[in-house]
Amino acid sequence: MTGTSEPRQGDYLVRTSYYDYMIHLQDDLLNTGYDWRTNLFQKSTSNYLLAETKRAGIINQFQTLMVYLIDRVSMIKKSFNYTVDKNYKYLN
Repeated sequence: MTGTSEPRQGDYLVRTSYYDYMIHLQDDLLNTGYDWRTNLFQKSTSNYLLAETKRAGIINQFQTLMVYLIDRVSMIKKSFNYTVDKNYKYLN
């Protein structure tokens, strides 16, 4: 025995809840917005900047960072909004 009390990691810790799935099964949401996570900087920067592969790689890294930061801010907004579940994904 190692004696450490670190939590175990596994897929069972991150699976979606059956309860959340059941509650939102009949949702028919319209106008949920544009999926900006895939091309946040590609739409807002010049094609001239994206032409060079090295610079495009750097912009891609900035995009993943910005998507992460925006998602964290969205989680903070949801934590202060007591009328919405913490796992609700349609609130930006």
